[in-house]
Amino acid sequence: MKPVRFYFALFCGKLTILLLKMLKKRATNFPGSVVLTLCPDFLKYLEKPEKIIAVTGTNGKTTCSNMLLDILTDNGYDCTNNNFGGNVDTGISAALLKDSTLTGRATKKYCVLEIDERSAVRVYPYVQPDILIVTNLTRDSYKRNAHVEYIFNILNDNIPDKTHLILNADDLISSSLKKNNSRTYFGMEPFSDEQLIGNNIVRDITACPVCSSPLEYSFLRYNHVGRAKCSKCDFCSPEPDFDTTERVFTPDGRADIKVLHEGKTEEYNVPCENTINLYNATAVTAALRTFGLTEEQLAASFRKINVVRSRYDVTEEKGRTLKCIMAKGQNPVACSHSLNIARNTPDTAVILLWDDYYDRKETSENTAWYYDVDFEFLVNDNIKQIIVAGKRAGDLLLRLLVAGVPEEKIRTTEHEVDADGLLDLSISKNIYIFFDMYVDQYKEILKEKIKEMMKNAD
Repeated sequence: MKPVRFYFALFCGKLTILLLKMLKKRATNFPGSVVLTLCPDFLKYLEKPEKIIAVTGTNGKTTCSNMLLDILTDNGYDCTNNNFGGNVDTGISAALLKDSTLTGRATKKYCVLEIDERSAVRVYPYVQPDILIVTNLTRDSYKRNAHVEYIFNILNDNIPDKTHLILNADDLISSSLKKNNSRTYFGMEPFSDEQLIGNNIVRDITACPVCSSPLEYSFLRYNHVGRAKCSKCDFCSPEPDFDTTERVFTPDGRADIKVLHEGKTEEYNVPCENTINLYNATAVTAALRTFGLTEEQLAASFRKINVVRSRYDVTEEKGRTLKCIMAKGQNPVACSHSLNIARNTPDTAVILLWDDYYDRKETSENTAWYYDVDFEFLVNDNIKQIIVAGKRAGDLLLRLLVAGVPEEKIRTTEHEVDADGLLDLSISKNIYIFFDMYVDQYKEILKEKIKEMMKNAD
């Protein structure tokens, strides 16, 4: 028997969605906040779709969930989803509320959800995924979840026993989740042009979790992600069920990949401009093949989708290229990936909009995470100029100098939209704007100004 407060919350939530539509506002987390305030266990009583596929992990959640949704939609599956951005309990409540009747019945059979790791304790008791991708678990925001073991324990204690896990075989942390759950592993072989042992500052696991002996890596792609074994006991990386063995990047921000599965090679053309997104595409492949899509269905749909332009945007003009790449702020692994892309590109200018804008509004002054980011990657002859923009330009300047970047290559401004005035197109053919998700409005202004500069350049 559902309590009266549930029906009252349901009615108020539906009314909130209607009012937001009338006001032409996006129905984001707010309706979920309304229903959870009125009925804290609202998700317990709301009927769920029959099949739920979810994504969690430190990096790649949004990209994976968008790919899942696009591919399933392309194959005729009508899915409830929270791709408007609400990946905590309020956003998930809002998404399920939107696709429900006035009596709380689900109106769609399928569901794709992005779920924040720390929301596990509030979500999984009521919303139990049939399939759950865990992209990776690495160091993240100091403020919320820098301690990877803490996040691991939250997930391990709350992921439902019935959930089939899609786990990263190359991540010794997330691949160890929920040992008794059914699982499918995805991974990537070392590629011929890759460094076998990466030189990142941060490595979140160095000792065997079984016997505490040192780990031995056969290759280390980044952070602690690679293939390893214990120097004393039999603990080691699991073998991938879906293993990307080859990849060829193409100029349009995509890649042709070969995925080995059950002794057969499957070929896909996927939206992918960096290593993280290559893992994302492999994870989605594993999840949707496990779900039941055929290789042919998956291949046809992959060819139709792209990475969301707000996260990866490319403009070419008169022989110059401008790339805008979003990296999660305060996340040293994601930011280091961005820098790694730039260091391998010739004649490059790097514009950094990593100013903790969101935290700045909350008056936070913690810049310690800068020292976990591999700014040493910019100590490279390919990097011709570095422009730092934002109120904390001085903090980033100091970090770049500590990394060994020559001071004459660096220009700073406290105003993000003025960075174009410090850019010299005569010495750079490739321009990167690396930005946090909370400075998107500044990035857009700056992008348009640099595009105009490129049009008018000799």
